[in-house]
Amino acid sequence: MRRFFLLSLVLLMATSVMAMSRVTGRVVDVEGKPIGYATVMAMQGEDVVRGVATDDEGGFVLQLQDGSYNILVEFVGYEAWQQSVSVAGDVDLGEITLKESATEIGEVVVEAEMITREADRFVVNVAASEQAVGKDGEELLKQSPGVKVDDDEISILGASGTKVYVNGREMKLSGRDLVNYVKGLRAENIQKIEIVPQTGADYDANSSGGMIMISLRKRLDDGLMGSVNFSTAQSGLGSSYSPNISMNAHVGKFDLSASGWFYNFDQDQSIDERTRYLQSLTNIDSETDIDIGGSFGGGSLSAIMQINDKHSVGASLDYNGGKFDTDSKSSTAYTVMSDASLSTLTRSGYTNADKNNSYTATVNYIYKTDDLGSTLKVIGDFTHRKDNGWQDGLTKYEQPQGKADSLYRYDNGNLYRVATASIDRQKMFAPTMSLKYGAKYTWNDVNSDAIYRYQKDEQWVPSTVEDFDISYTENIAALYGVFSMRKGKWGLVAGLRGEYTSTTGKGDVGQDYFSLFPNANVSYMLDKMGQYSLVAQYSRTISRPNFWNLSPSRMQISDYSYQMGNPELDPSYVNNFSLTAVMKYKYSVTLMLSTTKDAIQQMIVPDAEDERMLCIGQVNMPRLNRYALSVNLPFTPTKWWSWNVNLFGMIQEQKLTPESPKTTTEMLNWNSMMTFTLPKQFYVDVNYYGMTDMTVGNMTISTMHFMGVTLKKRIKDEWTLTCGFQNIIPIDMGLTTEQNDFTRTLEQKNFNQRFNVRLGVSYSFATGKQFRSRSVERGDDGSRLQGGNSQGQGQ
Repeated sequence: MRRFFLLSLVLLMATSVMAMSRVTGRVVDVEGKPIGYATVMAMQGEDVVRGVATDDEGGFVLQLQDGSYNILVEFVGYEAWQQSVSVAGDVDLGEITLKESATEIGEVVVEAEMITREADRFVVNVAASEQAVGKDGEELLKQSPGVKVDDDEISILGASGTKVYVNGREMKLSGRDLVNYVKGLRAENIQKIEIVPQTGADYDANSSGGMIMISLRKRLDDGLMGSVNFSTAQSGLGSSYSPNISMNAHVGKFDLSASGWFYNFDQDQSIDERTRYLQSLTNIDSETDIDIGGSFGGGSLSAIMQINDKHSVGASLDYNGGKFDTDSKSSTAYTVMSDASLSTLTRSGYTNADKNNSYTATVNYIYKTDDLGSTLKVIGDFTHRKDNGWQDGLTKYEQPQGKADSLYRYDNGNLYRVATASIDRQKMFAPTMSLKYGAKYTWNDVNSDAIYRYQKDEQWVPSTVEDFDISYTENIAALYGVFSMRKGKWGLVAGLRGEYTSTTGKGDVGQDYFSLFPNANVSYMLDKMGQYSLVAQYSRTISRPNFWNLSPSRMQISDYSYQMGNPELDPSYVNNFSLTAVMKYKYSVTLMLSTTKDAIQQMIVPDAEDERMLCIGQVNMPRLNRYALSVNLPFTPTKWWSWNVNLFGMIQEQKLTPESPKTTTEMLNWNSMMTFTLPKQFYVDVNYYGMTDMTVGNMTISTMHFMGVTLKKRIKDEWTLTCGFQNIIPIDMGLTTEQNDFTRTLEQKNFNQRFNVRLGVSYSFATGKQFRSRSVERGDDGSRLQGGNSQGQGQ
């Protein structure tokens, strides 16, 4: 299999070099101020040959084959600009001035594709597409190529640990909190979403799941712009409510922004579990009803001062926090086939509560060193996160009668402090050649403790589970360099990152290691217009376990299962290879191969002292290889019908332990999203998502599919009303775990898998002239700041 993929890389890269010309220019308004993210297209007749967006300074570069073109420049709120150009060598169009539109915007002259493929990423052009109207951030990500969004995780092409950046700032939130935050983002405020499966050397090596970069839309110059939104979901199993607000202002030399979001939910779920122990001939059958509720929210304040054309400083403060509560009741029958007198019947109740608060402060300085776009950036930030959780448990024996009941509890506290400082230099030798290099230091301070007690003779006494109080400090120092260039039809990005990690105070064991992380990206345009291209990529990354998984904290899930951290986890190293063929700028087919050493995966194993108890936790697997194929097909059958289809198939080879045999499994994932544009600014979305059985560690998730229909109405480009029907075909989630000595099956019914109705209203307001909102760049790494509640039920 590996030989097949490597042979494909060689055969598909065998091509010849052809020269192209460059058409450059700079888009400004009537006052000479640059217009960033304007759309620039080279057209021949009705066909778009090439299209780009202007950069922060309004500049653009079009790579074109010699010939005649009509150059079209568009930006919301301005009159379109166009000019015929004959290309027979490089052409500089100079400054292109756009005039404000005196009337409301009518029909778009040329509608850009919503999803396009660039050299190392997919780009979802949210602002340019009517398909995005009325959607929140979660819905937009779900229809993005290769992205999968679960209740408590966002992943790209099957790789977990994906990082999310908003306007260049990494969101330092746990899995569940991160998904809730993304729900609060609205399409009305988003310019574009970039899906980057493999990151470069200028990003932390701990990016094995790739990254998602969300850029907010253009705002106002000397004015105010914002939006207010409210949405709710209702079903027979619960409800959720989510208001949020966002505002941006430009006053003289200052760009100011403020936002806030809130998410509240109360939902029911039920779990039926069947466990069969093959050697001891015992069975466990349980039924559990769970009431889950929580409230999460956050806010952000930021300010940027443009000192002059070359120097700017910025600062921001972010807060995120919330609480998560569960109340479960279960009935469990433990049956011993050989001796009925040893069988038991218990009824239990578990009450859990988790609370977390996180603060992040960031400052940065940016110096533009020349007119080509060279920069020097200095960024510093500090994050303080505190998590507290507790659990009370009560187990009553109905059979045999007279056996003592048990009452127990635990309290757990975690304090995480993270500080980073980085300096980055990008030197532009020419518009098509640059060198980027820099250094970064990260300080992680972790403190975690827990106490476990049970009641005996009406007194709380120490449990058999040991208390713990641990703390350690992790220091990571990094240096990197990245060289980028484009020559004719060839493009090259090559980088190398070195990271030295030192950990002290982690029990009696310290860790010191140095690792190199190379990456390369080679692209080639196949046809004279550049509509067809090939992109080959390689990267090496590291996946460090998050801080919660490194603590020995134990949380009871049911009478015979518990979730526990693993202080012995080692980081895993991932080698990623991919080859992408791009057709007409938008259709793409990607072949991928990833090999992982010491892969961190969740597994369920019997307790070492009591085989009836099952432990759910993270372990290092010695081997994990994945061979994958990803296909993205954005269709536009008619002017009023758009259809995006994403297909993902994967073959997985793994060894659970060094002694176990290699196993191979397959998985197919599909996502179809249709949007119908109707008269009077009505829109209808129809989405269908599904996946076949998927294996993670020693657990297999059963086939699932979801279907939804949403009706949307826009009113005067200010109000958006939505009404959606989700999970029209309800389905239960099944989970099967098989080991040599036991088989466990689980069926779950929850809110997100049952029919529900979603209603929403959004209002956008704006005063002043157009400008592009700016945000304070950050250099922090929040992917490991995940509390216990982000693990869900672990089932």
